[in-house]
Amino acid sequence: MSNLKISQAEKIKIFLNEYYFGNKSYNSILRIVAGPVILILGFLMYMHGNSKLGIGYSGFIIFYGIYYSLKPFIIIFIQKSRFKNIDPNYQIQSDKIIIQSGKSKSELYYSELENILKRKTYFALKTKSKQGIYLPVRILEAEEIDILDRLKKNQ
Repeated sequence: MSNLKISQAEKIKIFLNEYYFGNKSYNSILRIVAGPVILILGFLMYMHGNSKLGIGYSGFIIFYGIYYSLKPFIIIFIQKSRFKNIDPNYQIQSDKIIIQSGKSKSELYYSELENILKRKTYFALKTKSKQGIYLPVRILEAEEIDILDRLKKNQ
């Protein structure tokens, strides 16, 4: 594979997809539905609040509902360096992945991978140390896709 270039917008799309749909279905539903539900409950408490404490608490709930709904976008805004473009060179071989960026070179053996997930537009490789490597399908060659598909089936 030649030098891999993943744009900042593509990294953000992958992050959002993993944030909302990269976990178990319970977490995915919770991340999508909980923010608006908390917000609605906060507004209901505010409208029907009888005391200053109840109205103050409802304000906190409204604030938390907004935060929970916007959390992935806040992460994107605050942690911009996480999505900056670095152009590593990935080589997918039959027994390992070689990651080279500048003068540093790392080898990731497939035995160190805990999970390989094939998403619609990318592969998500999860290591035993809970790190994630995301490889867009559009930049992979057919041979590399076959290697990753075989690894996924052999899990």
